[in-house]
Amino acid sequence: MSFVQRVRAQAARHGHERSYTFVEDRAGELSESRLTFAGLDARARSLGAWLARRRMEDRTVLLLHPAGLEFLAVFLGCLYSRVVAVPSPLPQTDPRALERAAGIIKDADVRLVLTGAADHGPLTAWLREAGLDGTVECVATDTLDLPEPDEWTEPEIGPDTLAYLQYTSGSTSEPRGVMITHANLLHNGNEIWRAIGSPTEGVGVGWLPHYHDMGLIGMLLQPVYAGGDLYFASPVAFVMRPALWLEMISRYRAEYTVAPNFAYEWCAARVTDAQAAGLDLSSLKFALNGAEPVRAGTLRTMVRRFGPIGFGERVWAPAYGMAEATLVITATPVGRGPTIRRFDAAALERHEAVPAETGVELVGCGRPVTMTVDVVDPETRERLGEGRVGEIWVRGGSVARGYWQRDEATGAAFAGRTASGEGPFLRTGDLGFLLDGELYVTGRIKDVIIVKGRNLYPQDLEEAARGVHPALGAAAAFGIGPEDGPAEEHVVVVQEVRRERLAGSAGHAGGSGHAGGSGQVGGSGHAGGSGHGGEDGDAGDAGDAGDAVAGMARRVQGELARAFGVGSLSVVLVERGGVGRTTSGKIQRSRTRELLLTGLLPVVHAELAGTARDALAAGTAGIAGTAAAGDATGGTGRAAPGTAQDGEGE
Repeated sequence: MSFVQRVRAQAARHGHERSYTFVEDRAGELSESRLTFAGLDARARSLGAWLARRRMEDRTVLLLHPAGLEFLAVFLGCLYSRVVAVPSPLPQTDPRALERAAGIIKDADVRLVLTGAADHGPLTAWLREAGLDGTVECVATDTLDLPEPDEWTEPEIGPDTLAYLQYTSGSTSEPRGVMITHANLLHNGNEIWRAIGSPTEGVGVGWLPHYHDMGLIGMLLQPVYAGGDLYFASPVAFVMRPALWLEMISRYRAEYTVAPNFAYEWCAARVTDAQAAGLDLSSLKFALNGAEPVRAGTLRTMVRRFGPIGFGERVWAPAYGMAEATLVITATPVGRGPTIRRFDAAALERHEAVPAETGVELVGCGRPVTMTVDVVDPETRERLGEGRVGEIWVRGGSVARGYWQRDEATGAAFAGRTASGEGPFLRTGDLGFLLDGELYVTGRIKDVIIVKGRNLYPQDLEEAARGVHPALGAAAAFGIGPEDGPAEEHVVVVQEVRRERLAGSAGHAGGSGHAGGSGQVGGSGHAGGSGHGGEDGDAGDAGDAGDAVAGMARRVQGELARAFGVGSLSVVLVERGGVGRTTSGKIQRSRTRELLLTGLLPVVHAELAGTARDALAAGTAGIAGTAAAGDATGGTGRAAPGTAQDGEGE
């Protein structure tokens, strides 16, 4: 069976009774555009017939559509005609997005770009400027004179037929095209369907990007697989007015939704009490949270803010997945609610998970539905027992074929075998452990920072830094090691700051009470921040008391040094947006590190310590207020790591 056959069977079964509705927010009024399953099937067949006329079978086609119904019809039209769809964000004028799109065109050998009429002109001009207009054609699908649906003839499509390329978001490496087959789509669709309770009907609500695996598989394709309705908006509409998300859940009586952790945080922080008043979220049964570290604090904030209007703790459904496994690997079943436990911090530093009454609080990522999930020592390839931290290995029907035209990378990631020869497994590159059947993700192998034999996880440092003061936002923590020295690394934290919120805080930069709570299992224990500044009380007292930015940098430096017991640590402050994220919201640590070392990061102020002074000289040269501070004084405090979710394999 192919995914096309599944879609066609659902269209025949539900016809005009089930539909997709695109919702646009126009000055607070919701405008709807609707396409039924029958209408979607008809348009997909027309587009499939048009592509067949152009003899595009088994060739790649880049889809550069804005959010809306047209993308879904075009994506299915590609599947209907055995064309390899390549969803991607519109490049617009962002230099990095333009570079990414050009890279995908080259990597996937694209000769045809499909888009909408509104973007056709700018994209054609961009292709011309990039020197690609002679080899790549750009067509607006919403202005085509398409064949009749009955002119479509179904090509030979089987389970192993390549359906589309999901380009990874590049949090830890250059984006790669993951080859997703029809069998992968069917298997992962069933995994999600079973996690949400195998409903025969239901309403979903979302706004995720359609070019990201969570948005495409978890939001857009799940309704037609399961036979439910979907109401969805654009990511821009959500970011501009997050109350729209809650309004849609309330208005359409949605039963499930999907989003990364940052979206729930954004919603809790930005939706006012007045906007929430009168809404009813009690219909919601399943709120999947994945694609980035999940924080128990976010759940508590959501329940505190929106519990009175129906958002209950049991709807929270942490999950773990990655593009290389189509999407979902483990999930929390509907109605069960999250598993939140505490573990001994010192044991975690030794790669052991020992439950404790006090200690590190971790959120479980759910359980496998039918996939096999093992934890393996990445060096010896020996299977590890429950409660032992190692690399997460996966096998099952959702695991993709490999990376497009990258045999070496495919072999390294998709052909893992245990010491006893079992396999092949997908090696996720993520660290975690299993306990009582639940998967806990603790970090990314490549991101672990080794200091004096200790394993520090960047998510811990980032969350602890963020908790020092409300003016601080996203952070990226990484290690910098001497090129010809020992393996030990110097810790650097690049931290976003809103300078306008620092007014009058030079002498009171801290006061948060806790630096901790966090993103990943970390090397040490309680993040405690005393709520006071440096060792003499206030961050701003060190150096120029009037320099709030410098005082804040020293405040963060001192808090982290004491909390994590690290004697030498550098803090680099950047403007909001200075810390890069992937399309799914994951912190781009490697890229942030590269930009800093090459002097391309927009540094506001840097407090450099120890070996970082020479290594970071280029990255901070000429920045007003940059200081080469002495080594921060370490302490005996321990940092409170928190929880992790979707690994950064995307």
